[in-house]
Amino acid sequence: MLRPRRKRRAAPGRGGTRRALGLPGRRGSGGRRDGHQGRRLRRAERVRPCDPVPASARERLPQEIAVRAAVLSATGRIEIREVDRPQLGPDDVLIKTTHAGVCGSDLHAFKGKHPFRKPPVILGHELAGTVVECGGDARGFSPGDRVTVMPALACGTCRLCRMGRENICLNKRVPGVQGWLGVFAEYAVAKASVTFGIAPATTLELAVLAEPLAVGVHAVTRQAHIEPDGRVLVLGGGTIGILTALAARAAGAGDIVITDLFELNLGLARTLCGATAVHVGREGWEEHLAQGYPDKFDVTFLCSGAPATVGQATRLTRRGGRIVVTGLFLEPVPTDLTTVTLGELEVVGSQIYDHRDFRTALDWIEAGRFDFRKMVTHVFPLDQAQQALEVLANRTEDAVKILLDTSR
Repeated sequence: MLRPRRKRRAAPGRGGTRRALGLPGRRGSGGRRDGHQGRRLRRAERVRPCDPVPASARERLPQEIAVRAAVLSATGRIEIREVDRPQLGPDDVLIKTTHAGVCGSDLHAFKGKHPFRKPPVILGHELAGTVVECGGDARGFSPGDRVTVMPALACGTCRLCRMGRENICLNKRVPGVQGWLGVFAEYAVAKASVTFGIAPATTLELAVLAEPLAVGVHAVTRQAHIEPDGRVLVLGGGTIGILTALAARAAGAGDIVITDLFELNLGLARTLCGATAVHVGREGWEEHLAQGYPDKFDVTFLCSGAPATVGQATRLTRRGGRIVVTGLFLEPVPTDLTTVTLGELEVVGSQIYDHRDFRTALDWIEAGRFDFRKMVTHVFPLDQAQQALEVLANRTEDAVKILLDTSR
């Protein structure tokens, strides 16, 4: 049950939110600015700091105020708690969130299987909302700007960052760990360097999809090397699988086949990108697919963490083909390396995205390149975060992308 909202006294040293959640008392979203701006800015905007919040607005936004957040308090249990509003660092923007996406990694944490998001923690990393305040060193944004956030902060100094591989930064920070609070809450903070402005015609609801779409963009454009009219197999037709298939279509793939257990997902894949949809619950589906594609597939994407998909990928990918792994496998999986060796299969990982991938994903959404609205099947109010996770965990309803409306 929610307590009546009330202002809180500023505690010495602050950090009330982190103490309430059992998190370390670190301020802001951390890390350093890497010089990248999230949106394309007019020349006049490139050098000015974020416009200060008027004094009257500051009075409406006291530094210590109780806000609602969906806290994973134990495995399988979400509680709506009042926590302190996130602290604003010097190069942060404070965002009043309107929508947050429920991701497969949130589901892993809900089930107690995530490798590092453990209770108590505020879940969520996909968001959109409106800027309400900026730190003194934050540049390019003003209160009232509509934004989304790339929820991965590279250090900019490690060897991999210096090599341009910020997506696999050795010190990368993400919401829900290391003091950067999750976004299943009324407010969130982010570095200005990973904040992206949203075009006026784009809804905040759709802007949330930039994050999962960027995963597919990175997998296809950086890791897959799809040839024109190449044959593509996507194993796992969840949100990431469907968006990866869309990215493959945009990259010029020919035949695209996608597999899943749920007809809603398969139907969306057919509608959005013209994929051939295969229901893996039907006996003999793999043999039937192999007969239909005797030359097998040039590129296979593993977008499911189901162990069986690994063997399927090695059997259905042609010799000299490539297997791109985007799914998170939570347990060791036996692999037929003899087939990999004899067929000179290339098996590569694909880890989230970088600024360019995120920018491309948001551009596609803003341009309406595909009908992304069809991806969102459910929108729950923040107070029903428990129900939203249960729908995904128990498949009590057909669902693809579930959002939380954090404004209600």
